[in-house]
Amino acid sequence: MAAKFDMSGTDIFLRDLENMIPSDENVDGALTAAAVGIARVMRRMAPVGDTGRLRDAIGVGGPRNSSRGRTVTAGIHRKDFGEGDYYPAFVEYGHGGPRPAPPHPFIRPAYDLTKDEAWEAIKAAMIQKLKEKGL
Repeated sequence: MAAKFDMSGTDIFLRDLENMIPSDENVDGALTAAAVGIARVMRRMAPVGDTGRLRDAIGVGGPRNSSRGRTVTAGIHRKDFGEGDYYPAFVEYGHGGPRPAPPHPFIRPAYDLTKDEAWEAIKAAMIQKLKEKGL
């Protein structure tokens, strides 16, 4: 499970900034810095059982292109958690079954608490890049 950055209006802003910065530099560092902050809060909020495996699985994915532009994810990535025993979604949302469990949200609340800080980190990094280029 991963939280994706979805901040309205940023795609146009970031595209324009990318056009202003020489092609050898991009927004990956700024996106990654913002995702690291969100992941840090997720780790603090994650329920910790006997092993701490859920908390320890929280990470930041590498920057990649998507239909919405450059993206970086923060959270628990299925590929990094293990085969056949992926349970973070059941912790976040709860589940029924023979031993039902209530939800223990930590991913969405962490995003909600840090999205403004993440946006500020992205803006600050981009402003710094523009200053370095004399723009």
